Amino acid sequence: MELDEAEDNSVFDWFYDHEPLKHSKMVNGPSYRNWRLTLPVMANLYRLSNQLISDLTDKNYYYLFDKKSFYTAKALNMAIPGGPKFEPLFSDQFEDEEDWNEFNDINKIIVRHPIRTEYKIAFPHLYNSRPRGVQLAPYHYPAVCYIKNDDPDMPVFNYDPVINPMPAYKSEKLAEVDGNVDGVTDEELDLFVLPEKIEPLLSAQPLYTENTANGIALYWAPAPFN
Repeated sequence: MELDEAEDNSVFDWFYDHEPLKHSKMVNGPSYRNWRLTLPVMANLYRLSNQLISDLTDKNYYYLFDKKSFYTAKALNMAIPGGPKFEPLFSDQFEDEEDWNEFNDINKIIVRHPIRTEYKIAFPHLYNSRPRGVQLAPYHYPAVCYIKNDDPDMPVFNYDPVINPMPAYKSEKLAEVDGNVDGVTDEELDLFVLPEKIEPLLSAQPLYTENTANGIALYWAPAPFN
């Protein structure tokens, strides 16, 4: 892979070294257990590895296909449809007890429809008689509204047609008092002007810098780039 000296300037000098950054302050030494790379370096490495990384940033896409769900499936000796199968974690779960079985249990609950495997793994303490060694996975993560920007010439904060804006119209359900809203007439609103000395907060600060787009992209990047 040929690196561009201008675009890949932050990693151009050491990317193909045998032990890169070994004697620098960015890593702890030859073990590479810890590293503290700068934002341009992390962004450059993330861009070079985009072909190997999935574009999916929504964790809800992997529901019941994460590590904790697999641990629970192994502990319950179950297999998620389409997922991996494991050896039983407990060898005694197939032995029937002499004094109790499903026919003489006075607390038996009659289930008139089969309980799906997904239910048993998602809620192990609710749908299983003896959950042991299970791990509870998150049921739902917050919705992701991040859209990856592939055009480097686009500004950091721009309008994306994928996201539908809320309609900006005046609601007719506003509480009107004697023909005006909150006691203010339309004439008074038209005559109101802010003083010249009033400025927006942080008006002297730039809206974004050259590292803002990389910082936002790395926030949604998978490990170890996040």
